[in-house]
Amino acid sequence: MATRTPRTIKVCLTNNGDDAESPWAHDLGPAGGPKGSRKVRLVNVPFLHAKPTWGDVIVVSPVEDGLLTWDRGGVAWAQIGKRIAEDGGRWAMILDYAVGSGSGDAAFRALVKACKAADIVCEGAWGPSRREPGRAYLAVGRALTAGQVMAKLRAAALPCTLVQIHPKPARRARPRPARRSRA
Repeated sequence: MATRTPRTIKVCLTNNGDDAESPWAHDLGPAGGPKGSRKVRLVNVPFLHAKPTWGDVIVVSPVEDGLLTWDRGGVAWAQIGKRIAEDGGRWAMILDYAVGSGSGDAAFRALVKACKAADIVCEGAWGPSRREPGRAYLAVGRALTAGQVMAKLRAAALPCTLVQIHPKPARRARPRPARRSRA
């Protein structure tokens, strides 16, 4: 018997009514909670919420307007796992990509291809313009650090310059001048 592909639906993510956004999710069926609650797996990389992200399973419940909603409810970042039914094993990373004289579309396609080769989900927020870089949101497997992601993507010789936005890159320590010995 063939496995049925789950129905794709729009859900809402919010934090006490703020930072509302509507990613796509696969409907996995009824869930405990208020009447009409559903268990869903996110199939987008949200822009306003670092977690949940692509692959995470959450419980969404209808609100006044009927929209199936997940509310962070002000839970501290360190406790966000308590609000996720099943962690999909990915974390969110944000990159800007600047293109010199080439095509922004070609640069984004190359970035997506390099991400796919590293098992990273890449979604575009906006493309680059003459004055501003484009922005991409990534869902990165927990086995990779931000530094490893940047190294892999830079090794792909992309037709763009990458700048890590989130998580904020660690500052490189400046080399200290050698101390002179007193003789």
